[in-house]
Amino acid sequence: MSLRTLPASVLLCLSAGAAVAQTADEPRLILSGYLFASALTGRASSFEGLPPADLDLSFGDVLEDLEGGIMGAADYRFGGWSLLGDLMLTQVRPGGTLPGPLASNLELRQRSATLQATLLREILATPVLSVDLGAGLRYWHLDNKVSSNSEALDYRTASQDRDWVDPVLAARLRARLDEAWSLTLVADHGFSGVGSDETWQLIGTLDYRWTERLSLRMGYRVLSTDLRDDGFVYDVTMRGPVIGLSYRF
Repeated sequence: MSLRTLPASVLLCLSAGAAVAQTADEPRLILSGYLFASALTGRASSFEGLPPADLDLSFGDVLEDLEGGIMGAADYRFGGWSLLGDLMLTQVRPGGTLPGPLASNLELRQRSATLQATLLREILATPVLSVDLGAGLRYWHLDNKVSSNSEALDYRTASQDRDWVDPVLAARLRARLDEAWSLTLVADHGFSGVGSDETWQLIGTLDYRWTERLSLRMGYRVLSTDLRDDGFVYDVTMRGPVIGLSYRF
């Protein structure tokens, strides 16, 4: 049996930050978002009692089953500190067929949410380069519902939820290339075993300042997690290009 059960994030958002007239010490808010055209690779359990499915899906494959998604991000800067928030929500409805005598059509509805909060402290600040270090928490939620028309199964409709939290160490680098262009790199890593066995993320964007308030961001993102708990497997890597807008208040 092969089920394409996992979402990639196709998301839209807006972003906000500080005007040029503001000083570095004045607090400002940045709301961020992007279209994350990610592929999926790895291995994951779709439902209790079913074996983990191997994943090797392109962005186009995931789009076929995607019912919707939303992402939002925030960056609140005050003094030398930054409080970052990020939210991803997706819902997919893939189908599949059980082999052998069961020969049953399955319908799987999967919702997933990832919420992250990170506190960073600026440790280097020059006119062209800044570096921040900090820590945060990444929360994961999976909500699966499977339906079948087979009388050979013990259930016709059943659901299963999974929730876990990963503490991560994080870093951010921002480099000003000229008056209009800049580069942003963000990385985090967690391996405490509190939630996932290991999780990590890399984001790199080339940012173009369109106006004093509006910027275009283009880049690449990789988000990976490896959770194995009582037979449940979620060893998944999402990777793909990102593009979005940033609006500065």
